[in-house]
Amino acid sequence: MNKNSRYTIDSNILFRKWLNGTREIVQDTIFHSRVHKKNNTNIVSQRIFFEQNAHSHYFSHRNKKNLFKDNPVSYVRHQSLNNVLKNIKKGRYDPDIFLDLHGFTQYQAQQALGELITTCQKEKIFCAHIMHGHGKHILKKQTPFWLSQHPDIIAFHQAPKFFGSDAAIIVIIEVNSQRKKI
Repeated sequence: MNKNSRYTIDSNILFRKWLNGTREIVQDTIFHSRVHKKNNTNIVSQRIFFEQNAHSHYFSHRNKKNLFKDNPVSYVRHQSLNNVLKNIKKGRYDPDIFLDLHGFTQYQAQQALGELITTCQKEKIFCAHIMHGHGKHILKKQTPFWLSQHPDIIAFHQAPKFFGSDAAIIVIIEVNSQRKKI
């Protein structure tokens, strides 16, 4: 028998002597019922949900054109806005909001993009950063396609090196949209 095993046997005996006369604690579980208050939060959350769905409605899988054959991560809605695209390329815009799509399915990514656009328009944020990552190149290929379908996206381009380069996109969103809200 070694020195350490003697110590553990003595400590176990002392511990049992010290606990002599104690009783086991009875575990009583208390279940709290939810109190449902009727207020307008449900209506507000439904409205936000509908707005997010309205924005994700623009993203589809059908009618995929070869829009990004030349440069897959560069888009401008109208040729008159080329200066915005040039400023994105030069890194003159610092994004105020970040969206990480790592680990998302395509459906979850579409919902998150819709939520991002809704949030940007409510908070008056015009520049966003979307990280899609490399992975199997599914979100990397789909994200520019989805963004190009949305009418509130002014321009986007591959992020500069310090923002993730080809694993991320910098997006300029129209915040003063006069569209009819649901």
